[in-house]
Amino acid sequence: MKHEVFILDDSELDIPVFSSICCWCVHYLPEKRDRICKAFPDGIPMAIWMGENDHKQPYKGDHGIMFELRMINPPTTPT
Repeated sequence: MKHEVFILDDSELDIPVFSSICCWCVHYLPEKRDRICKAFPDGIPMAIWMGENDHKQPYKGDHGIMFELRMINPPTTPT
C-alpha cells in the first residue's frame, strides 16, 4: 500500500497580533485591524511588523513616511 506524504506549512499563522515596532508608531492604524498604517495602506511589510526592521530609514513603498514614536502620556513642563 502506497502512502502519500503531506507537509503542513502553517508558518503564516505565526504572526503576532501586536508589533513591537508598529504599535508604538503615530502612523499605525489599529482601528483598521488589518496591519496597516499611513505608510503602508495595503499592508505593513512583515520585516517591519515582526521587528526585523525598525523603519527609521526609508523602506520600499513607504510613501516617505517612517516610524515616529507615539507619545501616550506626553511629558509636561513644570509651571
